[in-house]
Amino acid sequence: MRTRVLALRCTSFIQGSVKEVQQLNHRTSRILPNTSDTMIVRVAAFLSLLAVSCLGESCTDPVITPSAYTTSDAVISSESVFIVELSLTCANGAQSVTLYADVNGRQFPVTRGQDVGKYQVSWSLPHKQATSGSYQVKFFDEESYSALRKAQRNNEDINAIQPLFSVNIDHRGAWNGPWVSTEVVAALIGILVYYLAFSAKSTIQA
Repeated sequence: MRTRVLALRCTSFIQGSVKEVQQLNHRTSRILPNTSDTMIVRVAAFLSLLAVSCLGESCTDPVITPSAYTTSDAVISSESVFIVELSLTCANGAQSVTLYADVNGRQFPVTRGQDVGKYQVSWSLPHKQATSGSYQVKFFDEESYSALRKAQRNNEDINAIQPLFSVNIDHRGAWNGPWVSTEVVAALIGILVYYLAFSAKSTIQA
């Protein structure tokens, strides 16, 4: 759906630009009768290439190499952070694939790296909601993502929309620190030392 909308926009742009070029050529021919019509052909060809660049590339038979990071220490952060990085290779050689990620019904934009085929997506959850276990990250291209959003708006089954590929990441949960704070431990040790010293003093005096 989104791809068709982009195509219509690019086509409309081409048609309007060609008309302007034709009008310009008509006005120019009055002044320069020897002007060739080849200019229109060249401009039209250029605009056609421009239209192709307007459209996002589609990826066939994707091959991915993923890596993931999740927060393991809840003491040093207020939320659990999830980061997925991946390298994408397409059988058709596509290099400018626009991706979107879905995690448990929440969508996130996928950032394209500086290197070709490199992508990254990240999100965060409160520690209590980021339970330990496996998280499935579904990646969609523009067309399938548009279908996913439409299904959500119409309260349809989003599981019927097939992603381009999926990545499973394991989250072991975030460590919340010791059950007893260091202040309490220090206080207990102080009380114990005082008790032992008091007991030893009482024994000596006796």
